[in-house]
Amino acid sequence: MTETKHDVVIIGAGIFGMATAYHILKNNENLKVMVVDKAASAGSGNTAQSAAMYRDTFSSEVNLVLSSTTRDFFRYVQNELGVNLSLKGITYLWLMDRVQFESNKHAVESMLDKNVRIEILDKDDIKKKIPDLVTDFDNENVELLGLKNIDYGILGRDCGELDSDKITRDFYENEFKKLGGETLYSIRIKNLVLEPIGEKLGIPGEPVGWQDKKIGSIETQDGKKITSEIFILATGPWANELLLPIGVDSHSLPLKKSLFRVQTPRLASLLDNKNFNEEETIPFIIFPIHGIYVKPVKYNNSVWIGGGSTIGHPYVISHPDTFEKEENPLDDTQANPRVYEYDQYLVLSEYLPVLKNQPLTNQWAGYYAMNTMDKNPVVFKPNGIKGLIVVTSGSGSGIMKADAVGRIAAALYCGEEYAKLFGGKEFKVSRLGLKARDVDKEDFVI
Repeated sequence: MTETKHDVVIIGAGIFGMATAYHILKNNENLKVMVVDKAASAGSGNTAQSAAMYRDTFSSEVNLVLSSTTRDFFRYVQNELGVNLSLKGITYLWLMDRVQFESNKHAVESMLDKNVRIEILDKDDIKKKIPDLVTDFDNENVELLGLKNIDYGILGRDCGELDSDKITRDFYENEFKKLGGETLYSIRIKNLVLEPIGEKLGIPGEPVGWQDKKIGSIETQDGKKITSEIFILATGPWANELLLPIGVDSHSLPLKKSLFRVQTPRLASLLDNKNFNEEETIPFIIFPIHGIYVKPVKYNNSVWIGGGSTIGHPYVISHPDTFEKEENPLDDTQANPRVYEYDQYLVLSEYLPVLKNQPLTNQWAGYYAMNTMDKNPVVFKPNGIKGLIVVTSGSGSGIMKADAVGRIAAALYCGEEYAKLFGGKEFKVSRLGLKARDVDKEDFVI
């Protein structure tokens, strides 16, 4: 078995893994740091399958700090460092009926108190700004589909989109390599290897229960052994495959989410809109039912459609010993068209009749690593094991919090109590851990 040794090995080259690798090496340039991933390039797993949006419209202080500092860093990278991330401030628009708006009043007031740039639109504003949108229903489908009238909109001004490939590869990976970082792609990790701390005693099954333990190395499926002082696991939905066999709970579960594209010249009238942003298109719109959303892609007259209820869609549990390499269910990026046909289209075509009878032109799927506690990232050192840090649970907002998470993980690696986020904001590292977790409740949930 061939063996290589490093100071730090990050397993996972998605947005969390590459942001963590960059910030660790930027602050510790003499370290020998390597990123390992089973994919052929950085950010080509679930990071690439996302809608790639950013926003700061959160009532939670933790959510707001993580997302706003990350957004500001991305703007700095594009505007000051000159790396084109295709950042576009297309805005977000949450559509609500009267009941939803009333239930979110406290969250709206909280965001305004925190200087989040939001605007409240009433029904007349919305009808004037988006003529193709139906805001009132009196047909037979109202009761069947649970359709809600649109009475208000919450417009997030400092929200938009970016290119996930460009931030992951053109910035984080590129800068990491400039600092001397190494990458090893197309390598699937077989397992994390537990070893006793100190002298090996030759006991069968060592380390046994009473011995202090560490992750001494990782084994790859092609027979390589990689040793390191510290391993940082940032594999997102695949985390449980490596952690559960050594008795560590990632506190996340994989949930498959699909995206669908409709592309037709008929959408030009919807997409061409001068009322919201410099791109002169509609915002990223979240509809009043089950968080169904529409992302505008003006240049080719298309929309991406996603969201929908998660109840009835199972979490995916897999174990690498039960399938061949090509059969891992977490590698499946095929979308289920029935999700669009029955979960989304029936509702959306009522709100946007321009979508009626329009076929799908593309579809794909990825997996969220869903935090089962509070739907926020988790950055921690597991109890009872040295040499391991876990960075996971983007829960569908990983890209928009990635830079902050990378800085927090780097601070944890360095043993620092506080991470300095972009702009100088200090964030207590333990707040995203498990022992002293301190994540305030998010109230702005539709």
